[in-house]
Amino acid sequence: MADCVKLKKAIVTTMPIFIVCCLILTPLTLTQNAFLPLLNIEAVWGAGACLAVLFLLSGCLKLVPSKIWHDGFASTGLWTWYGYWSPQFSDGSPQFSVFPVYFALLSSWMLLALINKSPQFDWESQESLRYMQKYLARFDSCAVAVLVLICLALPEHYLSYPLAMTFFIVRSAFQRCLEIIDSL
Repeated sequence: MADCVKLKKAIVTTMPIFIVCCLILTPLTLTQNAFLPLLNIEAVWGAGACLAVLFLLSGCLKLVPSKIWHDGFASTGLWTWYGYWSPQFSDGSPQFSVFPVYFALLSSWMLLALINKSPQFDWESQESLRYMQKYLARFDSCAVAVLVLICLALPEHYLSYPLAMTFFIVRSAFQRCLEIIDSL
């Protein structure tokens, strides 16, 4: 019964706002919703960038749990990405409807296939995850988040933000798995 409660906590606390934001952004861009030009206002995407930095700092300084700052950072980064980048691309550019779906699918897949299964990992799997965390992913989530922020400033490299967010999502999933395993 206790494992079931921990599993439900993992589901509820693994970037749900980011997934919902991704799923909201796609239909908004496909229908060219009247709300979207508001995101292009410099003060709005600038405020989003400031919120992303605040989430990053609060996470790196360990003021909030990683599950909260990861979700907040990813969500504000997504809206900032659209607001800052979309005026520099043609109307209806497919990257703003395709990448949010990709982010939502990747986050959901990491949740269902990795994070939700982490309480059931055997000892060898746990040690393999710790090895990957320590030796293969030597950078921490804060460093990847800084990379995401840098890539937000590089719209001329249209794949920079999606690639950096992919690394951030995967890194967050690994960290969340280890947090769940260590809490057992």
